[in-house]
Amino acid sequence: MNVNHDIAGRFVGLLAGIGILTIGWAQAPDPAVPAPMIARNEAQKVSDHVYVILDKSRRFVPNIGIIVGDRATLVIDTGLGLPNGEIVLEEAKKLSTNDELYVVSTHYHAEHDLGAGAFPAATTMIRSRDQQQDLDEFRLSHAERFSSMSATMAVLLEGADYRQADVYFEDEYSLDLGGVTVQMYAVGPAHTRGDTVFLVEQDGVLFAGDVAMSRYPRLAGPTSGIRVWLEALQAIAPLAVELVVPSHGPMGDASMIEKNAEFFSLLQSRAAELKARGRSEDEVAELLTAELTPLFSDWASEGIGRISPAARVAFAEAR
Repeated sequence: MNVNHDIAGRFVGLLAGIGILTIGWAQAPDPAVPAPMIARNEAQKVSDHVYVILDKSRRFVPNIGIIVGDRATLVIDTGLGLPNGEIVLEEAKKLSTNDELYVVSTHYHAEHDLGAGAFPAATTMIRSRDQQQDLDEFRLSHAERFSSMSATMAVLLEGADYRQADVYFEDEYSLDLGGVTVQMYAVGPAHTRGDTVFLVEQDGVLFAGDVAMSRYPRLAGPTSGIRVWLEALQAIAPLAVELVVPSHGPMGDASMIEKNAEFFSLLQSRAAELKARGRSEDEVAELLTAELTPLFSDWASEGIGRISPAARVAFAEAR
């Protein structure tokens, strides 16, 4: 699978205001809307083998992981479309001279997975079977939704498709990069059916995807739920973790996992209690939004609106 240099070049040209699109759009991207691009030259070394490119809490940009072993290098998430994938590949090459490359995604959403096509054909893509099921069911629907938001997003995503996996696994998979081992765990459904987390064993670094972040979680699909998300958090809680790198937002320690479990546990117990008292779904959603907001005030305030739909799911699950 070859890098589409024409797409990347055209995107840069558009951002610079040179010319207009020739792919059916009537105007160039809106300069008032920053393009969701991975940062160059900002990879941070967070442990002996792990580098992270932080998203700086920008929308549609994920935190990127690059794990460098003696023999091989693993990239976790690749950004939105081929131009971002090119940037991630360049950054990985700056940090490692390894010829052997692996790439994985925390889940199938466009900003996490659709840069993988920019990597050389010899790169090994690894997926859980659950993640592949998401791809089979939803295909490019998530990317199409992003493309409809703006011309900028449409250009970024032009020509991007999900890379076919070379290796599939069921529940967990161990990857030896030479001197460092990455354990991969299929823990979904939570945010999506195919949520996958990655533990860099020797360094105690966990790439937690959207399963645990310092922000209000979003139940993103038909397989999401309070009970299953709690099960995902309970599955990763026993892991020996010193640093958590979420899909989005700032890094933290293992307390990030505990805080997310607390959020879902409170949703679950309070929704069941209020429903048993005869409260309606609307009342439960309103009450839990009021109750949980001050308890999680260190989470980004723009996500408060996610409490209500999560409370409604908890209400529906309560017996």
